[in-house]
Amino acid sequence: MCGDDNYSDEVAFTYLIPATVVNQEDGKKIDLYINSTRAAKGTIHKSRTTTMTTAPFIASFSSRGPQSISMNILKPDIYAAPGLSILAAYSPLATLTGDSTDNRYSIYNIISGTSMSTPHVAGAIAYVKSFHPSWSPSAIKSALMTTATPMKVKPMEAELATGSGQINPTKALDPGLIYEMNPGSYIRFLCKEGYNSTTIRIITGGKHLHDCSTLRARGFDGLNYPSMQIQLSPDSTKFSASFFRTVTNVGSGRSEYEAKVMPPRGVSVNVVPQKLVFERPHQKRAFKVVVKGKFGEDTSQVLSGSLEWSDSSHSVKSPILICKSFYQQ
Repeated sequence: MCGDDNYSDEVAFTYLIPATVVNQEDGKKIDLYINSTRAAKGTIHKSRTTTMTTAPFIASFSSRGPQSISMNILKPDIYAAPGLSILAAYSPLATLTGDSTDNRYSIYNIISGTSMSTPHVAGAIAYVKSFHPSWSPSAIKSALMTTATPMKVKPMEAELATGSGQINPTKALDPGLIYEMNPGSYIRFLCKEGYNSTTIRIITGGKHLHDCSTLRARGFDGLNYPSMQIQLSPDSTKFSASFFRTVTNVGSGRSEYEAKVMPPRGVSVNVVPQKLVFERPHQKRAFKVVVKGKFGEDTSQVLSGSLEWSDSSHSVKSPILICKSFYQQ
């Protein structure tokens, strides 16, 4: 069978009949051979195990950013977890292919997609929560994002493909600092996004009406988030944005973090202050990040950088991304 180049190289499928898949280029070679002789022959060799040296990589079908709803929130926030050709539990009531003519059933199957990566992330969240029962969802999310392992991708995709990187559950147990939010943080963010009191009440539930004129979210994105993104209209070139962030010390009592910036090419990133000093656990410190620059004629549509807060034993990473929108604003 001749399949899509990306899918045939990446995804393992289950078929109704014994079958194998080759990519388009190899399919053409086979077709030429078959039509070049009256006695075409094929040989099936014994299976062998090979090592995929490119792993981990982003699957071709994995969703990429940017997004069109909240334009300045990075999508994806994190490249979740293994989700390609995963051996997983499977319903014995469903056939292996899902086809009604298939008569094969099993309690296991090899599956790809969000349905496979999501359980990995849910397990990582539960794992972190078991060590830190008092942590909020935003605290756990921050820990997973800031301790993620960066991944190598094409410059044109950058964090629009990987987010903060691949989750590392064991490192997330001790992130050092976390970006935390409460319900009020989200309400102020919704106000900044243009929602009114009626629509916010629909989202939050209850009878209380929030007056957005009194709920001001600070900064470019209005959210205490572990990443920073500027999304411009397709014809824009210059940009300038201020991000306000607050981090909470969840490490040792006395600690001192210094800022290390890896700015995108041609972009100025200024962090104030450059040093955060904590005297005790759960103490909070605020800082400001100012990002300025412009897209040149020779630059890509995506500019990627990062901010890293480091002490003697922690590295708290946040991606900084500037991109051109695929959508008209």
